[in-house]
Amino acid sequence: MNIELNQADILNPMEVLKNWIKEVSDDKKQPNPNCFSIATTDQEGVSNVRMVLCKEINITDGYIVFYTNYNSNKASELDFQSECSGVFHWDNYGYQVRFKGYAIKSPKNESDDYFYSRSLGSQVSAWASDQSKCISDREELNKQFDAVLKKFSIKQNQISANDKKLPRPPFWGGYRIWIHQLEIWLNQHDRFHDRILFQRNLSFKNDQYITTQDWRKKRLQP
Repeated sequence: MNIELNQADILNPMEVLKNWIKEVSDDKKQPNPNCFSIATTDQEGVSNVRMVLCKEINITDGYIVFYTNYNSNKASELDFQSECSGVFHWDNYGYQVRFKGYAIKSPKNESDDYFYSRSLGSQVSAWASDQSKCISDREELNKQFDAVLKKFSIKQNQISANDKKLPRPPFWGGYRIWIHQLEIWLNQHDRFHDRILFQRNLSFKNDQYITTQDWRKKRLQP
């Protein structure tokens, strides 16, 4: 890379995250530029990781949002241990962001609004899938999809036309990950990379995490 990270210029690392996602998205060369890994911990202390999509970045409050089935393994693990970690990585650009934070369920109205913005087919899928649970074969899964079509009186041509909206399933919604640690990594020649670590304290109040301090930052060796 021909650019460097200037520690003094970065006051809020969330702005860097949002700008990098926008840059990669605008290039239209990488599928799912808003994709990130999220690692959770089960009750035996074993970590599990998977990829999800970031659907919102709140720069001011310092959280990101993803959506999932609240009965899934990841949701069960977040209910047990809300602290999680994750990574955004854009290899072609030499950008990476690592973070740690606390995942708290999004407000219901926020989850409603996002669910209504999804295509009808995606809404049906959310109702049809008992995420992470075993199933005998694909045919059985298709039957569950068809059962949802019947339940809501949906015809196949309506899915392609996208002319109907379903209510949000009570077992589906968003999580806000309130970030307390974030590392910005920029690829450099000879593996002499730029790394800047940002940290802040969070305090819990009224089912939300609120910041108690500004971001603190320090440069890390590669």
